Amino acid sequence: MKLKQLLAFSLLLLTGAAYGQSSSQRHQSFIPRLYHQNYFFLNPAFAGAEGKKEVGITTHLNSLGGESSTAPLSVLAYYHGAVGDTTRNGVGVVALYDQFGPYWLGKLGLSYTKRFKLGPESGLGIGAELSGKYLNVDLAEFSRIYAVKPMVGHDNDLRPDVNMGLWLNVQDFFAGATFANLLEPTFNLTGASEVHDERELYLTAGYKFTLTQDVNITPSLFLDKPLNGGKLAQQYNVLANVKMISVGATYRNGSRYEFEQAPWSLNAGVKLADRFSLLTSYDLTQEKNGYEPDPQVEASLRMKF
Repeated sequence: MKLKQLLAFSLLLLTGAAYGQSSSQRHQSFIPRLYHQNYFFLNPAFAGAEGKKEVGITTHLNSLGGESSTAPLSVLAYYHGAVGDTTRNGVGVVALYDQFGPYWLGKLGLSYTKRFKLGPESGLGIGAELSGKYLNVDLAEFSRIYAVKPMVGHDNDLRPDVNMGLWLNVQDFFAGATFANLLEPTFNLTGASEVHDERELYLTAGYKFTLTQDVNITPSLFLDKPLNGGKLAQQYNVLANVKMISVGATYRNGSRYEFEQAPWSLNAGVKLADRFSLLTSYDLTQEKNGYEPDPQVEASLRMKF
């Protein structure tokens, strides 16, 4: 093969490889505004950490009016609990429905946690979650959003995935780490609508200050970052419980777009003993370059027994 032909062939291969990489949409996992209400969803090692059974459901709306957002809804539900009287191992199940752009993602995961007792009120859990993910794309909406050749119909794909986590609790202090999307599933969809789930690292920590029998305050943080490049996103929360009333605030910073114009959200809800809690979140938005997004809202219900 002549040198010119070889160079032309090499250039063609490089161009094709670059196009293949750019045509895949990179996707980061849904992170609840009320992350502190959804530790099991974010970390499989949390299963059974409190020695109780728990059922939870969270609903997230990107826009109350539903007119300015193509990703209006995320819903997650879960159950987890401790098993065994001495080791307090944990098991759980989680389900997620998440809309983003022209896509919707369904996930069903099963988790198991092995817990090691470090002291009377402390322990370390190591957990794993095996899940199936089903991704669907509306090709007509995809064509409109990304200004590509018009397409019609839907396409979908099913892929497995694995999450691993660690959860440490020492009396009123807690900390966790999660390695998410370890199998890096790539959903092979029509044309440029292919989606690639990124591996991510989640870190969280907090401390519960008990001031009186009826008053406690819990400051906490949540960090998430793609393992292959990407910037660190941060959330900082303070939640206070005064008898039946819960109030708090969250500050967000980082690379996710919605953080730039909605860095703050307010939390309010009710809590009955340690068995039932309902907490809501409402964004405080900011105008930028003549545009102000609709506030995103979220509600989270937890029941322990």
